Amino acid sequence: MAEHLNLGDQAPLGYYTCSVDAKGRLKVPADFLKYMSTLGAQFFLTSYDELEIQIYTRDSFLKQCAFLEDLALQPEFQDDAEDTLFRMRDLGADVSPDTDGRILLPPVLRQRLNLTELPAACHIGKDRDHLVVITAERYEARRKKASQASPAEAAKRVRQLGLR
Repeated sequence: MAEHLNLGDQAPLGYYTCSVDAKGRLKVPADFLKYMSTLGAQFFLTSYDELEIQIYTRDSFLKQCAFLEDLALQPEFQDDAEDTLFRMRDLGADVSPDTDGRILLPPVLRQRLNLTELPAACHIGKDRDHLVVITAERYEARRKKASQASPAEAAKRVRQLGLR
């Protein structure tokens, strides 16, 4: 019996190369844009940590806002939730890809993250409802960290926890 596939099953799963040009336009691989367009027609580009860029569908971004607003009702998380929501709105903007698949980054975000011409890497986020873009420098640092541990030992430990 064939399993029913949902939209998230069609998401690209690996890291792919993307880039920012001198005019601050992010060039996203066509497969990512095609997938994201199946989720919605409007996008909101932002950063919640000033380290990575998140490109949400409008609905996904509104869900993140609601999550942070609810989290802010808890006194122990209020400041972090309110600051994160402020940062996301302050650095963000509604965006649309141009005919060449480029997305203009908001100037305030480019300045804060010190983005100029650079290669980058992108992947679909955890809930398969947004695109995450990281600089090549952060990607290489993560690759280096992963390679310092013994892949066989790390895999053995996570297999014991249920990886198949």
